[in-house]
Amino acid sequence: MTDELKKILVAINSRDEKTFAEHVDLKALMDVGYDETTDFLAKNCAAFHELYPKDLFFKFGSRILRLYNDKFRGVHLGLINKVIAAYFDGSFKEAKTFAETPIKFLAAELDRLLKAVHAEYGAEKISGDGATLAVKMVGDASSYGKMIGALNFVLEFKRRGDEWRLLKIKNVEELVPPILDIAETYWPASWDLGIKL
Repeated sequence: MTDELKKILVAINSRDEKTFAEHVDLKALMDVGYDETTDFLAKNCAAFHELYPKDLFFKFGSRILRLYNDKFRGVHLGLINKVIAAYFDGSFKEAKTFAETPIKFLAAELDRLLKAVHAEYGAEKISGDGATLAVKMVGDASSYGKMIGALNFVLEFKRRGDEWRLLKIKNVEELVPPILDIAETYWPASWDLGIKL
């Protein structure tokens, strides 16, 4: 699995969307990740409201959080897809301010974040047509790298012929708190008003 992930990372770093799509089931990855993240946020809504009292997302409780994420699921996933597309097609290089070109601006931020981390590979396990790989994404000494620190992913792959495809992140519940903390630190509330899809 380490070799498969290396192919994916090379495709990401070289902005080779075709190779990336051959090795990553992006729709499944995003659909499952979104739903599992929503479940975890809703179950822990009260605790997150205590941690981030100014974030309206957690203010109204788990029921409203679920309704909101269900209603805007397509918008949220659409935003992610547009940012990924702007990264792969290189249009993020034309990014100006967030207010002027929000999608390109976020794709440029994604580019900076990707350049500020490296992967450290851990245990892999293959069982029939499924496999998992532990990987730690570690930030470098830059401000972006320090913001990320170290994030531990457990990735699930499925066999497709002679190759494997990345299908999902298995440890979403472990990743949500540190990623949420990064987002709360990094994402200005004013940006929410600047994205039109």
